[in-house]
Amino acid sequence: MNNIDSLLRQPEVQVWPVRLAAPAEVNYAYRNLLSPEEVARADRFAFENLRRSYELSQGALRLLLSSYLDCSPRDVEFTAGPRGKPALRGYSRIRFNMAHSGGLALYAFTADCEIGLDVEKMRSLPEIEQIASHYFCRAEAAELLSIGDAATQQEAFFRCWTRKEAYIKAVGEGLYLPLDQFQVTLLPADPAQLVHIGNDAGAARQWTLQHLDPAPGYIGALAYQSEARHVVLSEPLETQALLAACTSEIR
Repeated sequence: MNNIDSLLRQPEVQVWPVRLAAPAEVNYAYRNLLSPEEVARADRFAFENLRRSYELSQGALRLLLSSYLDCSPRDVEFTAGPRGKPALRGYSRIRFNMAHSGGLALYAFTADCEIGLDVEKMRSLPEIEQIASHYFCRAEAAELLSIGDAATQQEAFFRCWTRKEAYIKAVGEGLYLPLDQFQVTLLPADPAQLVHIGNDAGAARQWTLQHLDPAPGYIGALAYQSEARHVVLSEPLETQALLAACTSEIR
C-alpha cells in the first residue's frame, strides 16, 4: 500500500487522509493495535466520542507506519522530542506528522526531513477578526481584514492558521512558539509561503509550505525545511478499508 521506495529514494511527501468513523467492531480492532500506554490514555477521555477518535487516529498511524516499516502495528515504537513531538524510536529515515479536525485525520510521511502538518474543517467563525488580531502578526491580520467577501475571508483565515500550525509542528515547538513571530501568505492569489521568521526573510526561504485540499470541506498545510518535494495525496480512506489493506500486507 505505502510506497517506501519512492519515499526514501526521491524527495516525496505522501499524505493519507483517514475518516474517523467506524462500527464498534472496527473501533475495537483499532484499540487492540495500541500500546498499553495509549490504551490508558484513551480511557482517560471523559467522552466516548473523544476516546473513539483517539483510538482510531492513533491506530491508523500505527497501521500506516507498519506498512512502511513492514512490521506489526503493535511493534511500532515511538519516542518524543523535548517539546513532545512524536518520532519513531531507533534509527529510521522516515519522518511523519499527523493532525485531525472534525471527522478527518491526516498523516504525512517523508524521509530525512522533519515535517509538520495541520488540517482544519471549514466552519463559520464569527470571531475571525478578534482571533487574527490576537494571534496573527500585524501584516497577516491586515491582509485578512482587507478581504471584503466573508466566504473568501474565512478560507484565508484557515489557510493562514493551518500554515502557521504546520510550521510550529515541524520545528517541534508547539504552543511554545508564538504565532505572531513569523508570517505566512494567506491571500487567494498567493502561493503558500513563509514570508519571514522573526523578521528574517532569509530564514523563511529555507522552508517550504504547501497547501492541501485533503477532502471536501477541509483545508490543510505541510511545512518542512527543504526544497519543495512532490506531494502524493491519496483519496480519503475509511478506517475499515485501511485496516484491511494494511493487515493483508503484513501477513
